[in-house]
Amino acid sequence: MARTRILALLIASLLGACSSPSAGATAPASPAVSPLPSAAGFPTVVAGLPVISVARADELLRSSKLDGRAVAVAGYFDQFTPSCPYPGRYVGPLEGWCRFVAFTDTRATAQLCQPEGSNGMSCGQPSGTSLSPFFMTETSGDPWSLLTGGATGEPAALVVIGHAGDARQWQCTAATQTVCASAFVVDRIAWANGHDVPPVAPQVGSVQTGKAITPTMTLSQVAGATGVGDNLLTAAAIRAGDLASVDPRWNLAGDNVVWLVRSLGAAAGSGAGETRPETVWLVDDATGRVVDSHPLKLAADYRPARLWQMATVHGADCCAGDVLAFYRVTAADGTVVRDGMVPGDASGQGNSTTFGGGFMSWPLVLPAGDYSVTAWLAAFSGGVAGAPRGQCSTSVTLRPLDDVALNADFPANKACTFGAAPSPSPGS
Repeated sequence: MARTRILALLIASLLGACSSPSAGATAPASPAVSPLPSAAGFPTVVAGLPVISVARADELLRSSKLDGRAVAVAGYFDQFTPSCPYPGRYVGPLEGWCRFVAFTDTRATAQLCQPEGSNGMSCGQPSGTSLSPFFMTETSGDPWSLLTGGATGEPAALVVIGHAGDARQWQCTAATQTVCASAFVVDRIAWANGHDVPPVAPQVGSVQTGKAITPTMTLSQVAGATGVGDNLLTAAAIRAGDLASVDPRWNLAGDNVVWLVRSLGAAAGSGAGETRPETVWLVDDATGRVVDSHPLKLAADYRPARLWQMATVHGADCCAGDVLAFYRVTAADGTVVRDGMVPGDASGQGNSTTFGGGFMSWPLVLPAGDYSVTAWLAAFSGGVAGAPRGQCSTSVTLRPLDDVALNADFPANKACTFGAAPSPSPGS
């Protein structure tokens, strides 16, 4: 899969094996609470939420009071992408891997790069109390467009609304899940450099093909369908088969378009006034019907399993791109929970290619139960898969917290067979 391999290597060349001290925060314990900086003119309330300082948000994060709850935080944002080697392992979506990101209470401490000498530049992690926000595909707003030009440009003054305890922590490995659970995930940029930023529907592409999603509904229509009104935080149109990469509690298949919506709930419980719970909605783009909803906060009894998809193809030169491996996973009740190409980069040497289990792959996060799994090979051109060949099937029983890796082995010009594979989760 030449295109995927090239993309993986390009990203790896820009990112690398660096890591921030923490996915959620980088400050020492028990930071002092600071008032909002007056110089930037930060608003005191956005979207019905009181705006708090980074130091206060860090306190709430460390005490687990942001799990599934929204908070509005004012601060100065900067980011720098170092050059790092290919990691050679799976990296979860909320791991603080090779990230120089600052979100601090002062512009000076947010500045990541400084001129050094006549032509040099020195960059490093932020000093003092800092969050490390994750801006994901569904985030309403683009922070990079708000930064001034150049690596040593001025950090942007932002108010962001975000949460912790994101469900994507289960797409991290068993060894890194705790760190991923503390990641500060941005729902929306609400204010930037002196101006309010209204919610917008971000442009999202298909995970499989990269093709842009073109919904029929507008953002206002989606807000009307859910009835959330001014409590709307963010909404993004997503291919149904890609939805699990954003919220792994919804495992769907198919190319139909759905909207993932997040909204604010009533203030209650611990931290009331500073934080509010979030609700996640699923809306069908074709009909405008609300398909499902659930709290953003994970249920206490949520104990899914991880199922890693891999395939090894013999008689195929590595990364040539003329053949791809596909999986279909079906639950015991007949529901197809996954139908598409094996996610991840391609690797190998000679005439053998392995798909999945590496840097750009991700596991299926599934409830415990019985599943049937089918694998096959097919050509893939212009976003369209060719006729399947070499198909094989197996069954698997997943228990709560299982970490299971399946490898479909395809001998040259023969049907495949399934076997166990080393899990990408270290120590599992």
